[in-house]
Amino acid sequence: MKKLNRVVVTGTGAITSVGQNSQDFWESCLKGKSGISLIEKNDLQLVGPKYGGQILDFDASQFVKVNDYKKIGRGSNLLIASIYDAIKNANLDSDTYEKADLFVGTTMGEISIETTDYNRYMGISSSENLLDQSFLYTVLANACREFSLQGESMLIANACSAGNYAIIEGYERIRKGEQSICFTAGEDPFSTIAYYGFNRLKAIAASKCKPFDKNRDGMLVAEGAGCLVLEELEHAKARGANILAEVTGYGVSCDAYHITAPHPESAGVIQAMEKAIAKANIELEDIDYISAHGTGTPANDKAESFAVNNLFKKKVPMSSIKSMIGHSMGAASLLEAIVCCNAVNQNIAPPTINFETVDENCEVDCIPNEARQFNIEYAMNNSYAFGGANSSVIFKKFRDN
Repeated sequence: MKKLNRVVVTGTGAITSVGQNSQDFWESCLKGKSGISLIEKNDLQLVGPKYGGQILDFDASQFVKVNDYKKIGRGSNLLIASIYDAIKNANLDSDTYEKADLFVGTTMGEISIETTDYNRYMGISSSENLLDQSFLYTVLANACREFSLQGESMLIANACSAGNYAIIEGYERIRKGEQSICFTAGEDPFSTIAYYGFNRLKAIAASKCKPFDKNRDGMLVAEGAGCLVLEELEHAKARGANILAEVTGYGVSCDAYHITAPHPESAGVIQAMEKAIAKANIELEDIDYISAHGTGTPANDKAESFAVNNLFKKKVPMSSIKSMIGHSMGAASLLEAIVCCNAVNQNIAPPTINFETVDENCEVDCIPNEARQFNIEYAMNNSYAFGGANSSVIFKKFRDN
């Protein structure tokens, strides 16, 4: 039987409302900084909720070098910026990264499709440029053009779990010896469709996202992009890369229960975590920290708390950065993966901010309001999507043995 390769993380990139590079993003998370602000978006009529996680000062001209930033969509610009940040942090040269695979998770792809579909409905002709940006695959095409990528590319439109699924694709490619280096990324621009859709579900908070708090009243729509550079261990060592963490396992499942509501007994969520632990060849008690999905909606937080408490024999520290940046859809679990990598590397976990009142239905250790320093050998990244698409990815502190 062929020996499976070890897969390590050698670079991270992030564009968020609390930091436009991975380092600033991480430091802001540790400080509990909020990136939530009043929503500013052309052609968006606020119907009640007024707050979201927008990147208000993002200047694409400072990041995009090959594409025309004015002609490609905001999602592409965010994605490209996060990949440049990851390349810089991984200290990659073009001869190395041009051979990489690219796996991108997203929910909306580009927001240009919103205007295009409206124009079609109204019988208005759309510009050629707008039509070019009205399909999901354009974010992938623009990123491949920007970096002259020659490897395999794949877009994963698996909603809120998409970032984790992108990591899983890259992990398997390297683990099986089919590739030595991959970019795994997630992106989503602030979406009018998401805003109206979650509002119709009565799932948006009035002003603050308060995961696991008794008085939580919903999520906040956000945007962002994140990227991990995954490498085969020997490939990374050969070029003298700085290794941030190791990916050791994952688990996925589908509830097949309801299009939006979580399974009442969290069966699929528990199954995803169990599969990840088995694949990582560790025990339940080895998990030291969980980056929670933690959307702040009553149903999601209750289901996730139930799953964690029923699976683990101890209260595992867990926190939700959605309390700070909102829910960035396809980028969410990728950004949370960056949190896991830094957590195992630095033995510190960010807080869940806005926490005030304990909920008897969410009796978890959510690291309330202040970051916590403790030994973190293994971190689990949990992410769940509409339709019951559950995913868990496990990151380990890197040890060269």
